[in-house]
Amino acid sequence: MSKTAETSKKMQDMILDGPIAKTLFVLGWPMMLTQFFQMAYNLIDTYWLGKTGSLGLNPVEAVAAPSLAWPIVFLFISLASGLSVAGVALVSQYTGAKDEEEVKKSAGQVMGLLTLLSIAICFVGILATDFVLDFMGAEPALVELASPYIKVIFVSMPFMFMMMTYAAILRGWGDMKTPMYIMAFSVMLNIILDPILIFGWGGIPALGVTGAAYATLISRVIAAIIGIYLLFRGNSLTISMGHLKLEKERVIQIFKIGIPASVGQAMVAFGFVILMGLVAQTSTVVLAAYGIGNRVINMVFVITGGLTGASITMIGQNLGAKNIKRAGKVLNTTMAITAFLLFLCSVVFYIFRKPIFEIFIDDPEVIEEGGRFLMFFGSTILFFGVFGSVQSAFQASGHTIPSMVLGIIRLWCLRVPLVYLLAFTLDGGSTGIWVGMMLSNVISAIIAIAWAAKGTWKTPIIEKRGPKMSLGGANSHG
Repeated sequence: MSKTAETSKKMQDMILDGPIAKTLFVLGWPMMLTQFFQMAYNLIDTYWLGKTGSLGLNPVEAVAAPSLAWPIVFLFISLASGLSVAGVALVSQYTGAKDEEEVKKSAGQVMGLLTLLSIAICFVGILATDFVLDFMGAEPALVELASPYIKVIFVSMPFMFMMMTYAAILRGWGDMKTPMYIMAFSVMLNIILDPILIFGWGGIPALGVTGAAYATLISRVIAAIIGIYLLFRGNSLTISMGHLKLEKERVIQIFKIGIPASVGQAMVAFGFVILMGLVAQTSTVVLAAYGIGNRVINMVFVITGGLTGASITMIGQNLGAKNIKRAGKVLNTTMAITAFLLFLCSVVFYIFRKPIFEIFIDDPEVIEEGGRFLMFFGSTILFFGVFGSVQSAFQASGHTIPSMVLGIIRLWCLRVPLVYLLAFTLDGGSTGIWVGMMLSNVISAIIAIAWAAKGTWKTPIIEKRGPKMSLGGANSHG
């Protein structure tokens, strides 16, 4: 048995029998760093775009343009990324059931299907960008900056999906470190390219806001090439070309699990487009504050995101191994830890709310508004941690319809209506926006806990086929 195979077996034994809290952190810290690196893409862009006054741009508009872009990109990502939920659920449960060939077949089918879909989304997204920007009612100056930025990001999308799917497959298997190393390299490359392409250097013209998108494109292309190579020739879980050939029954299974997740994410993403449109109708200052504040809070969510991602692997493998009681304990432990950590973060946000914004921009109005955002919305992020923990249980089990419904309730039944009511109907302005978002976190967490208590997520979606797991590492291609 190779060293990598031995490590994988020890990790899988720990997932099924080890101390839950310790295993969550052992699995979770590489995912925390991986998600930190992913968020670093946005933070790096925000930092440099906030310094573009030397290029004759308005730094507030330069920062706001990618903020306007993200909901649009997320809308199209969600149409296919929900299918990766099926990949994690199937890979983790078959891993728990010790069926290696089914693990590889599931991994290959998800990779092949998502690659095809991401290419289609790339073309549709480029064609739809200007229409969606007009629909959002953004100011012309922002549209001029955001449109080329978004189109370049859509070009990078197939490569992003390749890496995202590779990471999801390995996460279900229990290998969290390999995606972390690749993402770390990709972000370091992005850090180097960002100022070069935004401001120009050594004969390279200054590209401004679009330069940040090109830096992301180049970084994603290289990360995808590394990930695909390792998927076929690496030292962790590997597959063969034959596993990529799509099979009707397996594709139907993936769609059956993944479509509710895709629909749920698409509905949530479209809700964020509407929400961003509401924010944009207030002022560019509020939009910039929201964009920076969102990025800051998302950096905190990498901590809890790592834990909930680890819980998906643990819950999935334990369900596959029929350890139902232990799966329930994993969920409860995840909720308790994430709530506690996010409570500590909310205290830090309140104390340092203005200095945090001063790191990214010099505009005093944006700093003041951003402080209000962290004071209101930041105080309730612990409830979102609880909400995310419950969703991870439904995703791990493959029962994605409840996860879809919870996401729709949080945004469409709570956040968007509350923001509109408090900010516009009752003339609460930006304060109404922040309070509406705050209330949606609290109420959605209560609903999620009540739904999880019903226990419907505890039924696995696979049939246990008996011990077939050789853990042969790089030499086992099936």
